[in-house]
Amino acid sequence: MTHAFPAAIAARDVDALIDTLAPDVVLHSAVTATPFEGREIVADTYRSVLESFEELRIVDEFDSGDTHAFFWEGRMGGRPVGGADRIRLDSEGRVREITVLGRPMSGVATFLTEIGFRLTRRRRGAVVAWLLRLTALPLPPFLSLLDPVTRRILR
Repeated sequence: MTHAFPAAIAARDVDALIDTLAPDVVLHSAVTATPFEGREIVADTYRSVLESFEELRIVDEFDSGDTHAFFWEGRMGGRPVGGADRIRLDSEGRVREITVLGRPMSGVATFLTEIGFRLTRRRRGAVVAWLLRLTALPLPPFLSLLDPVTRRILR
C-alpha cells in the first residue's frame, strides 16, 4: 500500500506532500538531533529537500498499521545519496512523525550544504544561509575521502 507522502516525494510535488502533514508533525532529521516541529517548518524543509535533489526515486516501501517506511536514492550536489524515511500517521491518516536516515556520510553532509542552505535562506535570510554553506562546504568532500580508505581496508 502506497501512502500519499512517498508518492508526493516521488512526484516531487511539494503541495501534495504538505497536504499529507498533520498540523503538529515532527521531523527527526538525519543531520541534526534537534527535531523540526510543526507543519510550517516541515513544509519549508521539504520545499528545500525537493529543490535540492537533482535525481530522486523511491526504491522500496513497507507498511504496518499506522507506520510506513520507504527507501529512496538520488543525487544532490553531484553526490549519490540514499536513505529511508519512517512515517507514522495520526488517526486521520495524516503524517504526524517523520524519521529520516541517510547514507553515505558524505551524502548526509551534502544535505547540510544543499538543503540547509535553502531552508536557512527561507527562514533566516541570504547572509546566514551563505555563512552556513561556507562553513559546511568542506564536509562532503572531506567525508568522501572515507570511500577510498574503506575500499583499501577491505582488499
